[in-house]
Amino acid sequence: MLRSLLIVALPALVPPPTAHAADKPIPPRLVVLVYFDQFRGDYLARWKSQFGEGGFKRITDEGAWFDNCHYPYAYTVTAAGHSSVATGCGPAEHGVVGNDWFDRGVGKSVNCVGSERHEQVPLRTLAGTDEDEKKGAKGGVSPNRLLKPTIADALKLGTVGKGKVVALSLKNRGAALPGGKSPDAVYWMDGGTGQFVTSTFYRDAVHPWVADFNKIKPAERWRGKTWDRFRADLDYAKLSGPDDVSGESKGAAGQGRVFPHPFEPADPKTKPAYLNAIYTSPFGNDLLLELAETAVTAEKLGADDVPDLLSLSFSSNDAVGHAWGPDSQEVLDVTLRSDRIMKRLLDTLDSKVGKGKYVLVMTADHGICPLPEVSRKEGRDAARVQPATASKIEAFLTEKYAKGTAKWVEAISGPWVYLNTKAVKAAGLKQSDVENALSDWLTKQTGVQASYTRTALMDGVPATDAIGQMVTRSFHAERCGDVYVLLKPYYLPSATLGTGTTHGSPHPYDTHVPLVVYGTGVVSGVRKDRVTPLAAAAILAKAAGIKPPTGSITTVPDGLFKAAQK
Repeated sequence: MLRSLLIVALPALVPPPTAHAADKPIPPRLVVLVYFDQFRGDYLARWKSQFGEGGFKRITDEGAWFDNCHYPYAYTVTAAGHSSVATGCGPAEHGVVGNDWFDRGVGKSVNCVGSERHEQVPLRTLAGTDEDEKKGAKGGVSPNRLLKPTIADALKLGTVGKGKVVALSLKNRGAALPGGKSPDAVYWMDGGTGQFVTSTFYRDAVHPWVADFNKIKPAERWRGKTWDRFRADLDYAKLSGPDDVSGESKGAAGQGRVFPHPFEPADPKTKPAYLNAIYTSPFGNDLLLELAETAVTAEKLGADDVPDLLSLSFSSNDAVGHAWGPDSQEVLDVTLRSDRIMKRLLDTLDSKVGKGKYVLVMTADHGICPLPEVSRKEGRDAARVQPATASKIEAFLTEKYAKGTAKWVEAISGPWVYLNTKAVKAAGLKQSDVENALSDWLTKQTGVQASYTRTALMDGVPATDAIGQMVTRSFHAERCGDVYVLLKPYYLPSATLGTGTTHGSPHPYDTHVPLVVYGTGVVSGVRKDRVTPLAAAAILAKAAGIKPPTGSITTVPDGLFKAAQK
């Protein structure tokens, strides 16, 4: 059922610009938030010489490039990153502690944007192969588990509902979380059909411009083709590494470890195998850009003096990075093509909105760990380990405390172990004692660097414990478990990753991401001051002439914008 939307008519926090006073800068017509999912902070410098003109070079040369930008919290995953950038605060405040987590209230895992009260529009097919998208999200999508307002919500409030908000991604969470509670359009790709879809939380039918876009079946044009290197003139091995590396996966749809990668594997099981191959290639980003170009025109974004917001999350970088790793030729290729995506986006904004009439912030939701096999060749201590399964934890606690006791572990979700508090109480034990015993045991397991208990986090870890402070910023008491487990740098969990790689740690390769601000009024230059991506919400609000989201805990970096003209 279409959610009714009530916007209270309050005076705008900052009135839309009309008669521009001589002592005030002219706010842009459009603010643009661009996420490249899993874009590590070193990529822009590492491959800058290989980028073309008008894309990443344009925004880093003519904008403000913060190359010392790190997430301040520990569990660096997609949902937490998108939420933190959009709200200006961390998981401890906005509550999106992971892509999914165990909800003790309902006794099961819940998805960050899953909603059984809503339906996908058009209806969900369940034919897709992206299990992470489907987990806990059998029906539709809503942002209701996000506890703080986003920059999108702030723009709606600051313009009394007149400013438009459009949020697009290949992933549902990449669109729904930045879009906030009352956007004009939120769309993502259905992995079973290749169509862009929404949820009844937002509307009962897709916009006509989305329906028209879907009718041409844009995802089908790569059938019978392959993904090969974008730049035949470049020595990919010199710029990244060998094409065939131990530890690489064959891709989410079995595309193989070496170029060229087929979009229709030798034994495709279903149509989604092809669509998953497109998603796990640079061409998923092409689809999203084309939808964004359509949205700018159809929704007339930036067409009047009331600022609008366009949020784009390019997801294919993440799929490629997980499969082949950050030192692969595949990641180099998707990054080179992302540079061309940026150029096309800027060209569209120049044409449709106008040069000097928009501000764009580019960042990422997290970085990525190198393949352990690559790290070992480079002399690092690295491995794939399985430090503690639920059964091992059960065996340890049963041996220590009582045989025959009901199971001790309710769930393991991400780095968190959720203890069965009822079993602890029934055994006459003190919760903190069980947490400490488990924490001590976990830290002795292979590959574990440290662990933190709920009790310690609630009491407050020492200010000198930098990792503990980051874990605290990831900790939401109602949603996180009882013991947090941290693997050593360059170690990966083998239980889920026999090949490929992942992210989710407080180690620099996961926390370091780009932050680039480009557009009207921005002071250009490379900035070395340490910042966090959470500043994006305040930056966009400043550019749009509105107040930042009410939960934002970050500020605009000093000297980012030019002083008002006198």
